[in-house]
Amino acid sequence: MMDNKKSNDISINFLQSGLDRLERYLEDYSETLEGILKETVKNTLIAGGKRIRPSLFLICAKNENYDIDYLMPAAASIEIVHTASLIHDDIIDKSILRRGRRTIHNTYNKDTAKFVGDYLFTQSFSLLNSYSIAGIVEEMSKAAQLLVKGEFDQLKTKKDFYQNEKIYFEKIFEKTSSLFKVSCALGGILSGSSQTDIKNMEKFGEYIGISFQINDDLIDIDINNSPDGVGKPVGNDIKQGDITLPFIYAFNDISFRSRIKSLMLKDSLSDTDMQSILKLLTDTGAIAKTREKFYSYLGMAREVASLIDGSERKEGLIKVCDYIMQGLEKGHLQSPKS
Repeated sequence: MMDNKKSNDISINFLQSGLDRLERYLEDYSETLEGILKETVKNTLIAGGKRIRPSLFLICAKNENYDIDYLMPAAASIEIVHTASLIHDDIIDKSILRRGRRTIHNTYNKDTAKFVGDYLFTQSFSLLNSYSIAGIVEEMSKAAQLLVKGEFDQLKTKKDFYQNEKIYFEKIFEKTSSLFKVSCALGGILSGSSQTDIKNMEKFGEYIGISFQINDDLIDIDINNSPDGVGKPVGNDIKQGDITLPFIYAFNDISFRSRIKSLMLKDSLSDTDMQSILKLLTDTGAIAKTREKFYSYLGMAREVASLIDGSERKEGLIKVCDYIMQGLEKGHLQSPKS
């Protein structure tokens, strides 16, 4: 068996033991596959990552009846859906590497990558079917639909310099926050939580997912970061034509917009181009405004966490907030696409 023990630096005893159990579960699952499918799944699903989404699920499921074996199929389903979405993202973004390894479409071809992603999506729903609780599969179906819609919406708005903040938040709710939200909701549902708690868990997941994505936007434009430290080159989003929140704010500055528009319309941006763009961006005040938005959503997440029953749940969710806060301050929290 591979030694793939993960740690996401959220220091909670029950959570780490649960994540260790999840790694064994995923490894055992990959061993049931054959050929290319087995190889590709082992190189993606159990190749790395912080397991932040199943962590949220396990924290929200924590109560006096906590049963890790009962929760494993759902925890695995959450991580499998996330991995499937990354495989599809890599095809669209033409990514060469994922977690330091060659992407599936780069190793084989786009069709193989697409089929592996599709297979993983179907497996996630098969795992959820093991529960007799109504609504579990429907909740994940909604999240999966939003993931796909978010990818389409991002494609539609590439290099759209005039998209507004409302469009941005709709996209990141679909692409990032929706899976955080359903991870928390499933934890509440499978633990038999009250409807009030489940609704608050959903709000927490939504807010923490948004703050997680804004954090990634800020890391992407931090010239002090190294590609090895954050998992992607600095300025990678804008090179892909994805307009992140700091740029949406900066484009409100007419001088900034006029000075970089010709650069942004290039087919590819050099490192020198990126340095020029990021220097101009810093001068607009957009980064400070983006950080304010990050702290606002993280603050809302903390506030709603305090309303959820159970001391271990509250402690766990607050530690997730601390983890994301530290990630921004240190500049090396892993991307949502990890």
